[in-house]
Amino acid sequence: MKRLVAALLVCLVAFAAPPQASARLPVPSSALSGEVIIKLLPNLVLSPDAQPTKPTLVLGDRLRALGANAARPLGATTYRVGFQHQRSGEALARELAGLPEVVYAEPNYGRTILRTPSDPLFGQQWHLSNIQAPAAWERTTGTSILVAVLDTGVSPTHPDLQGRIGAGRDLFNGDGDPRDDEGHGTHVAGLIAANGNNGVGGAGVCWNCVILPVKVLGARGRGNDATIAAGIRYAVDQGARVISMSLGGPEESRTLRDAVAYAAERNVLMVAASGNDGTRGTQLNYPAAYPGVIAVSATDERDALATFSTSGDFVDIAAPGVNILSTFWSPRGDTYAVASGTSEAAPLVTGAAALLFSTRPELTALQAAELLEASVDDVDVPGRDAQTGYGRLNAARAVELAAAPDALSRSRIEGRIVGVAQVVVTLNTGVQAQPDANGVYRFENLPPGNYTVVARGPDGQQRIGQASLSGTSLSVVTLDFDFGPGSDAFAPVAPPPPGQTDFFVETNHTLRGALREYWQRNGGLPVFGFPISEETIEIGGDGQPYTVQYFERNRFELHPENQPPYNVLLGRLGDDTLRQQGRDWFAFPRGAPAEGCVFFAETGHSICGAFLDYWRANGLQLDNRAATSTAESLALFGLPLSEPQVETFPDGSSHLVQWFERARFEDHGSNGVLLGLLGRETTGR
Repeated sequence: MKRLVAALLVCLVAFAAPPQASARLPVPSSALSGEVIIKLLPNLVLSPDAQPTKPTLVLGDRLRALGANAARPLGATTYRVGFQHQRSGEALARELAGLPEVVYAEPNYGRTILRTPSDPLFGQQWHLSNIQAPAAWERTTGTSILVAVLDTGVSPTHPDLQGRIGAGRDLFNGDGDPRDDEGHGTHVAGLIAANGNNGVGGAGVCWNCVILPVKVLGARGRGNDATIAAGIRYAVDQGARVISMSLGGPEESRTLRDAVAYAAERNVLMVAASGNDGTRGTQLNYPAAYPGVIAVSATDERDALATFSTSGDFVDIAAPGVNILSTFWSPRGDTYAVASGTSEAAPLVTGAAALLFSTRPELTALQAAELLEASVDDVDVPGRDAQTGYGRLNAARAVELAAAPDALSRSRIEGRIVGVAQVVVTLNTGVQAQPDANGVYRFENLPPGNYTVVARGPDGQQRIGQASLSGTSLSVVTLDFDFGPGSDAFAPVAPPPPGQTDFFVETNHTLRGALREYWQRNGGLPVFGFPISEETIEIGGDGQPYTVQYFERNRFELHPENQPPYNVLLGRLGDDTLRQQGRDWFAFPRGAPAEGCVFFAETGHSICGAFLDYWRANGLQLDNRAATSTAESLALFGLPLSEPQVETFPDGSSHLVQWFERARFEDHGSNGVLLGLLGRETTGR
């Protein structure tokens, strides 16, 4: 097992005159839903139920059509008009502005005071204006959400952290005194929860949050997997809602991965720095790269990616990380310092997450993460990218989104119907959708839950799909249904008469002939799974038609022109599945030869440990001998296409997996190594 020596991500701490603050962005105003303000021509009057006293006016018809039901006079011929439907104020104003009786119609905009804390160093904390923290504070400055800081400890005597520090633990030295002896942890803690508006120092993102100090790194800023993993578990068991980790390293560790899974399974949100190796190219950094962890890169005052910040597809969000002023500790005592690093970016996201939990305590960790990601400022290329993920943190927009009544009713299921027209698609809730001329259907504004989608064709055929949604706008599931030629092969069949055909009640499909013989000889259920189709005809890569049959984990293609065992060829479902997911295995990080592993120069990847044991123990029986050779393992699974990596599955579980040309190995702990259901995934069955 590889071990991770976890070091602090480079934190360029320097005592210096703090930088001048950038101009504070204005607090965005918002139009109240379901009402407008209108000014009418002289001598026109609205009744209390929003109807003109002259019934022949066009205005009356339009107000009735829009559902106006209340009018309160604000002055001469000016009214505040309410509507029974909560349409946006902008849309309602547009509907009324062009009528001949209306002088003007406009939304009733909400206004707020601008909360500027009294902290003398606030003006030098440019990062707070950048993420629009002052606007977020108009709604909440946080509640006593417990936030764990896994770091070098936190100074309990710092004046700007008084009342913000809970009883923690020093797991590095094994005692109950998690005070800081390096300074980094105090810097991180202040960015999250330094007291705001107290006339002292600066401010954190979440003024009222409680920091749980968990010392997992020593005075030189170094720790190890065992201590960090123990720190994660300790934080979870103490009731932390969010865990901040401004630490990491490039090696993947099962110890660390299991601890992250422990927290994720208990609905604890984890935030980690992406790394400070930007000058060396992209590189995975752990724990940031694990599923269930928000990976944070760093930006500068111009919203550009910081030169030191590690980037990559694992990055979820960005936050300011250059010249960041916060609380600090040194051997000379408690003070303040300016520092740069993704270590500074991650706690800003942590603090914003705590504001979301303060605003809406019932949020799950996944929902909070998606709300943060859905509310960003997209400062890089449009859409998600490897530099800033979804974009740069916007705390005000995140809090506003979390507070919206429909924030968790914005998910959708969509897809395309192929091969036939006049299909009705139905949700298990009873809602139906009719595909458009291109076969595209969509269900929108869905709350959290598990859904079943049934597509029924004109001849009674049906296709069924499953989807699990979080409720946020980022939760989108695509389900395509194929009714084209050959798709009937996936429809359940009746049991055949007894004979040389096997019938599987689990999937209501048969298996016979040469494909049955091949299935039985080379692994059966454990290797291939149940059949999920009948035999059908498909065009092969050479343009010729072949008899094929799909199984849960593979695809058989019959070649009767070849002698057994080469009369049946296996599909490259590992490669096919990755391509369907839009993932290029050529871009995966390469491995290197290592003791106890088998390295394949053809793809640049190794097979090690339990995966190697499974690979060696299974293979096609090319020589009819019990032992399995390398050639036989290659014939069944193909070459490795990746190093072992942690991936999250649709059911929310996370496993260490390794991709092969024809398979995906999954480490299921005490249940051993299992093969991925690639046949089902590539066909959507």
